[in-house]
Amino acid sequence: MEFTEADEGSSVFDADRKKIGVVTEVRGGDAYVEPDPSLAEELKAKLDWGSHEADDEAFALDSDSVDERDDGEILLRNRPLD
Repeated sequence: MEFTEADEGSSVFDADRKKIGVVTEVRGGDAYVEPDPSLAEELKAKLDWGSHEADDEAFALDSDSVDERDDGEILLRNRPLD
């Protein structure tokens, strides 16, 4: 699966449906997730305002980890490692 700009602003949930972050940037088919973004950052991504460059805390999301992708939400197959 390849991510697209339409995925920017999507909330990312682990297998327990706990929100772990928001897709802040899609580059070259790869989605970058910022854990616990500020409300302002989350709104900018959802509304396509301003720059969408991932910051230093963002991590690349492995598309093989995705169970479902629908309606602005991405559900992962597993829980993140503690």
